[in-house]
Parts: sequence; structure tokens; C-alpha cells
Amino acid sequence: MVLSLMVLTSMLVLNGYNTWKLHSFGKHINAKFYQQHKKVVLRDISWDERQFKNVKQINIIRFYYNEARRNYVLYAWVSIGIVLGSFIIFSFSLYRLIKSEEQQNVNKSSSNQLMNTKSQFFSNMSHEIRSPLTCIMGFTDIMERIETDPEKKKYLQAIKTSSDHLLNTVNDILDFSKLDAGKLQLESQPFNISDAIHEISFAFSAIAAEKGIIIKEEISLSKELIVIGDKFRLKQILYNLTSNAIKFTHHGYVVITAEAVSISEKEAAIKIQVADSGIGIPANHLNSIFEEFSQVSSTNKTKDQRRSITGTGLGLPICKMLVELQGGRIHVASKVQEGSVFSILLTYPIQNLVFQDVVSSNVFVSKKIKQLYVGKKALIIEDNEMNAMLLSFLLKKQQLKFDVAKNGKLGWKLFNENNYDIILTDINVPEMTGDQLAAAIRKTDNGKSNMPVIALTASIIQDELDDYRRSGISDILLKPFKEADLNYILQKHIYPEI
Repeated sequence: MVLSLMVLTSMLVLNGYNTWKLHSFGKHINAKFYQQHKKVVLRDISWDERQFKNVKQINIIRFYYNEARRNYVLYAWVSIGIVLGSFIIFSFSLYRLIKSEEQQNVNKSSSNQLMNTKSQFFSNMSHEIRSPLTCIMGFTDIMERIETDPEKKKYLQAIKTSSDHLLNTVNDILDFSKLDAGKLQLESQPFNISDAIHEISFAFSAIAAEKGIIIKEEISLSKELIVIGDKFRLKQILYNLTSNAIKFTHHGYVVITAEAVSISEKEAAIKIQVADSGIGIPANHLNSIFEEFSQVSSTNKTKDQRRSITGTGLGLPICKMLVELQGGRIHVASKVQEGSVFSILLTYPIQNLVFQDVVSSNVFVSKKIKQLYVGKKALIIEDNEMNAMLLSFLLKKQQLKFDVAKNGKLGWKLFNENNYDIILTDINVPEMTGDQLAAAIRKTDNGKSNMPVIALTASIIQDELDDYRRSGISDILLKPFKEADLNYILQKHIYPEI
């Protein structure tokens, strides 16, 4: 289309030029003669000089005839030039478009490769940090329970607090990485919102008491309201908000409130607020507190207060991402030296189950099963001696017999030679990994193909966890785990009928 317009414009310009020329010199020719032969000259049709008697007329006609021929030759070359130029421009544009698409494909491939490398790095980092934390936190918890010396218990509490802080930091980094990559998946399980809030409040009660801060709950929800959602992620949001509230409050209170903004037979919109009487947030920082790695600093704070601000700067960004991932909203209102109020609004489907009955049943089952571990046997496959020692100690407490294998091949051999009720295997044991062992067990025809195989792993990459389950892993126990987590897994798979 562009090429056609350019050619048409050139033709009009040239024709207009020739017509104007003839008209400008028309006064030198007999008007009648000129009107009779003007079209002949313009169309470049050959003509006979003998039909003209006036020599002057013949010379003028010959002059314009030759000039017209020159102009049409010029027009032809100009048209060719325009066509060639347009072709070159089109070819160059096409070349740039192709190169641009190729570059986009290269960039996309590089981006995917970078994302995979990043995920692998976080997975490796998670394993290297979480594995030793399993022993540190596990044995610290055990020693704290049996130690009676108040001073030694204080040292153990310091170790436990530091370990928890390190674990929370690692979790923040890994959660942010998964959220940023869009790989974090939410659970959908029935839970009681009031219980979740109470658990958070209770967890911070000791810390608040040490600082002389009052922490309380104001819940306007029915105790029988059971919703379907991700309780762990809700608690993670409230944990970060409450932790910040206590951190920046030096006297006064921290209050967690909850109410139903709207409720129907199918869903409930819940508003939860964490309010404090702390140092507050300057107005010019309110729009940036949810940005990654951002930490509020203010000239109103003392030097010691500014130094006391620690952390990764990912807590609030993670809260915002988790709230929005669940289709909710988060808002903050704050005044310096008066305090802050963080509000979240989440909508959950309603579950018509009596949650209290389920809890009571689980407590009863826990007491009953503890007596039934006698006569049961487990297989531990763990190459890390410290982790194997911790598992051995915890299973002894449950009166559960066990064998220990330091690699996958030895574990496979023991599996075929003995009868077990459950297998606890690290996923990265040498010679035969935990998922490879699970896949081999599922293919056996010795009547033990349905053996519960529990993977012990520090990885929280969802794709990897899904691969483990597809290989035949029955359940996953994430490192570092607590004794209660292990007990729950044992109950769930040794007595699935209860």
C-alpha cells in the first residue's frame, strides 16, 4: 500500500510538472493549434512535421515533445528507484523483525535457565542450612526438657531462639523466591480462624511479657466458624505482622482483632487487624513499606532504635504477596509516636464441620496410639550421623523399634530381608536416593509394595516435592522438624484407619 501511494504521488508530480510547462509556454503557440495537439504531446505519440506549416510552431512542438520524453524517462528511473528503495526498506525492516524475535526467544530461554538455576540454588541452600538446623533445634529441645539447672536452661533457650531466627530468615528468603517465581501453592483445608489467631498470640506472649507489653485478642467470630483455606499461610501473615508490632513497640499494647465483614452460607469475608502503640511509621514511608528489602528509617528514631532494626526486609512484602495470592487486600494506617494498624481482608469458603469434635478426637487418638507402638518397627535411612541419632532418640521415646541404614542400597537390602511398618528416608542418601527407593518398593511383588515411605528433606520447592510424591513417596517431613511433627506422621501412617 505504501509503495503504491509513493508511485502514484511521483506520477502526479511529474504529470503536473509537464502540464504546467505546456501551459506556461502556450502563449507562444496558436491557441487553436495548441488545444488540438496538446494531448498528443502529453501521451508521447509520434507526430508528423509535415502537417505543420509554421516553422516556429514546429520548433516549439519539437522542443516540448523532446522535453516530455526526457521527463517520462526520468519518471521511469525515479519509479524504479522508489521501488528499489522501498524494497530495501521493507527487507531491512523484515530483517530487524526476525532478529528481534530471535533475540526475544534467546532472552526467554536465558530467563528460564536463570530461573531454573535460581531455584536450584535456593534448593541447595535450603538443604545445606536446614539439615544442620534439624539437629541443632532437635537436640536443643530435648536438652531443654531434661535440664533442671536454670542457668543452663537459659543458655539452651538462647540457642533455640537463635535457631528459630535463622530458620525464619531462611524461610523468608525461600518464600519470597517462590512467590516471586509464582511457584507457591496454597493448601485448602478446614480450619478455625480463632484458633489460628490464638496460636499466634500465645507464641508471642512470653516475648511481649519480657518487654512489658500487653498482647491481647479481640475476636468477634463464632467459635464454630470453620473455613477452608491455608491456615499455615494465614498464621505466617499474622506472625510477621505481630512480630513487627512487638519489635517496634516499647511500651503499651499489641491487639489482634478479627470480625466477619460479611457472611453467607457459602463464604465469609474476614477482617483481621494487628494494632500497636509503637513508634509508628512516617507518612512518607507508608507507600514503600511493602517493597522488597525495604526497612523504615526515620530521623525521629534514636540511634539505638535505628540499630535495633534487623531482618531481611522481606516480612511485609511476603505478607502482601500472600494476601493478594489469596485474593485479599492489605492496608496500613499509622502515625508517628502513636502506633500502627495493619488490616487484612480475606474471603474464605465455609466448611460445615464441627472442628472442636475433630480436635478432641485427635487428642484421644494421640494418647491411645502411644501405647500401641510396642511391637512396631521402623527403618531409618540417613547418611548424616547427627540426624540419624536424633531420629533414633525420638523413636525410642515412642517405644518404636528401628534399624538404621547409611545409604539407599543398604536400606533396600534391609527392606527385603525384614518386615517394617514404616520407612523414614532422607531424600538425598547416597547410592540410592529416597525417591528411587520408593519407586523400587512400589514395583515389588512381595506383598510390601504399599509400605509407607516418608521422605525427610530440606527442600521446599513445590516441583521437587511433587516429583517425590509421583515417584512413590507416601508423605514428606520437612527439615527441620519438631517431635510433634514426627509423631503426627507416625500416627497417620502406622494407624491410618484411626
